[in-house]
Order: sequence, then C-alpha cells, then structure tokens
Amino acid sequence: MKFKFVAVLALFVAAIAFTACEKVENCHYDESAKTLKCQGQTYSTVETGGRVWMAENANLLNFDSSYCYGNNLDNCKKYGRLYDWKSANDACPTGWELPKQADFEKADFKALNIGKDGFRYYDGKFADENVSASFWTADAFDESRAVMVRVQDKVTYEHYNKTIAASVRCVKVK
Repeated sequence: MKFKFVAVLALFVAAIAFTACEKVENCHYDESAKTLKCQGQTYSTVETGGRVWMAENANLLNFDSSYCYGNNLDNCKKYGRLYDWKSANDACPTGWELPKQADFEKADFKALNIGKDGFRYYDGKFADENVSASFWTADAFDESRAVMVRVQDKVTYEHYNKTIAASVRCVKVK
C-alpha cells in the first residue's frame, strides 16, 4: 500500500514537472496584445531600450532553485519567483533570454514597472521586501559571482554570490 502511494506521488510530481517544462517551451508571445502567455499566466510586455521585455517578474516554475519570497506561495503570485543565477539563466522561455547589464542600462525602469520584491540569501534568509528590487543579469563576474541589478532610490550594478536568489525579467531574443 505504501509503495503504491509513493509510486502515484512520484508520477504526479513527474507529470507536473513535465507539464511545467512543456509549457515553458510552448509559450506564446502576442506582439499586438503585448503579452507573453506561459504556464497559465499572462505577462505584460513592453519595448524599451531597443528590446521587448517582460514587464513583470518571471513566475515560471523551476523545481531546482527557485523560491517564493518568505517561502510563501502567495508571494510568487505577487512578486514572481526568485532564482539563483544558474536557474535564472534557464528561467526564460524559448525565444526569450536573461538580459545583460547593458540591456538594463538602456532600459527605462519606469516602463518596466519595478516593484520592491527583495531577494533570498544563500542561507535561506529573505531580505529587502518593500525596500528594493534585485534582478540577475546574464553577466558572470567570476566563478562565484555575477552581476545583479539593484533598484532602490537609484539603480546600481553589483557583484553577488551566484547562490543568492533574485528576480528575473526576460527579454525577447532579437
């Protein structure tokens, strides 16, 4: 009896994982409506800095290394998911990518609708909710750090440990 339950549970988790992966691969961008539909969610998009951006943080399911702020599922709906750098590089759907620092530098942050969603330290503690927003860029700094965009009173580009979990905005591949 216990074996059947474990087997059914394993199949259920595998089906969810497969469905989540399949939906990320089969996202639909509607240029005229300025929307991107993925995993049952519709994201607004905006063109700024010569790129089409998701105007909302990614909330694409990733079982490996993505988190909801405060480990509260409602915060994923509110803020999007937080990803470590490796997962951030895989978080964008097919046809979209993690932006580089240069993309952020060209973007109009008002158009991107930046909130204050905080981040997650490598030790599992969360920080800066309602204080700042943090976004991974595709730019590695060295073996253990990558460039993160921090938006508070001003925009800064800092080097953070790749195991920290931050928000992701995706840009359409040119």
